[in-house]
Amino acid sequence: MRKGKIKDFLSAAKEETTDIFLSSDVLPGIIQSVGETVVSEGTAMIIGEVAGAVIPGINGIILSYKQKRFERHIEQALNILSKRIDVLEKNYASLSGENQLKFRTLYLEWLLDNIQVEKQTEKIPCHVNGYINLMSDEVNDNLMLMFFNTVNELTQLDIDVLKMYSVDGGDNIYALCEKYNLQPEQIMVIKEKLARLGLLQSKNDELRDANLDYVVDYLIDVDSENKKKNPRSVPLHKTKIKKIKRADTFHITGLGQSYLRIISE
Repeated sequence: MRKGKIKDFLSAAKEETTDIFLSSDVLPGIIQSVGETVVSEGTAMIIGEVAGAVIPGINGIILSYKQKRFERHIEQALNILSKRIDVLEKNYASLSGENQLKFRTLYLEWLLDNIQVEKQTEKIPCHVNGYINLMSDEVNDNLMLMFFNTVNELTQLDIDVLKMYSVDGGDNIYALCEKYNLQPEQIMVIKEKLARLGLLQSKNDELRDANLDYVVDYLIDVDSENKKKNPRSVPLHKTKIKKIKRADTFHITGLGQSYLRIISE
């Protein structure tokens, strides 16, 4: 759908005279004919549900300013869906019947829930792209919830910091500090947050784990020699114990790379 057509459709959807009509089962049929290209019934139902989320009466209990924000987010989501309609169609068609049902009901509800509470407009593409890119029979409820929960927990700044470590790369730390008016120490807090989520890996943590593994192996060897009542002591190779540096460094994990692919077009 062109952007203008989406705006026209949403404008019509908010008219009181079309409220009852658009709330009925014919909404997917309208969606099929609104776009430049006729889409399948399943894809039309997905887009129809997203559009229907802003029809008057459905969200009447939401405060006005939240409703306006939600409507803006829905319009942005529809634009993204329309631009990626070919990918959406392809991914949806590849699903089993059971997962097609989940992606147009349960998982779509989770997407709308996320969009409704999202405070950063620039993160809407992350939600929608993730929904489209995760359309696979290998995905289950837990993986979808993990994705949506992670998107909720991260800010756009968090995502920009993660991109800095990706294969493609992003802004360097100095550019980010200037862009967001931050100090390098504040960026370090974000790196530690990303490490807790498993998206980045701390080099110091890797060294601590390696040191601990060596000490455990050494104690096992000592215990083994004692049981043999062999007077020869097991030497401790201090060079195998790495010094922990004050300044920590990080690198992106496989999970972090996967996450960036999921939220991208």
